[in-house]
Amino acid sequence: MGFTTLCFIRKNTPELRNKLEELGYLFIPNGWNEWSIPIENCEYLLCDTDTYQGNPISYYTGKVCKPNFGIDCGTNEELFLAIAALRDDIDIHQWFTDGKEWFQCRFLKVGMHYSDKPEILFERWHKATVEELIEHFRGKEE
Repeated sequence: MGFTTLCFIRKNTPELRNKLEELGYLFIPNGWNEWSIPIENCEYLLCDTDTYQGNPISYYTGKVCKPNFGIDCGTNEELFLAIAALRDDIDIHQWFTDGKEWFQCRFLKVGMHYSDKPEILFERWHKATVEELIEHFRGKEE
């Protein structure tokens, strides 16, 4: 249980790596050190859903080639972070929608402490799917 969706982005910044760690990802340098490339020179970040030495894998960096699996987020940071945040055990950092309005969950589970959105308790909202996230964040690339 945990992260559910493989994705990658064609950029790599310290700020973006920090945001992944805030989501709960663990850094694996250069995909288990397959390439001896300093992290600053890597051209993409990949979020995985596997395990490494008993711990959930998190994200890799790479330069030699782009990943051939997962959702390609281009350079769209908002889309990348929204997809990378998808989990099946908690709701925090994930996007919810009713088809028209959107909000990002700030708590472990939807419905906790949302006095400004009481309709959450009545199942008006659902966790956004990958397809909905792609549509919502389309056109927001740098």
